[in-house]
Amino acid sequence: MDPNTIPMMIFTIVVLALIGGFIVVYPITRRLGKFLEYRMSDAGRTREIEDRERMLRAIEALRDELARLAERQDFTERLLDRPPPEDEPGA
Repeated sequence: MDPNTIPMMIFTIVVLALIGGFIVVYPITRRLGKFLEYRMSDAGRTREIEDRERMLRAIEALRDELARLAERQDFTERLLDRPPPEDEPGA
């Protein structure tokens, strides 16, 4: 085997790996750049604030629902703890 063949094969593999890596990574980096620009823009911040407010409203609704369920549970427990009415003695 020719001694110059191995370095040429290694060089070819390295060049192909670099080209392939660029082809694979370039679209990902472009997409990431667009995402970061959107997040830093006013529209991205506005959306983030809206999402946070929507989440806070949902948490408040869950808190209210839990309070109503607790009231119902307390009422049911008080109702069940009451002794049953005794029959009237004259009947």
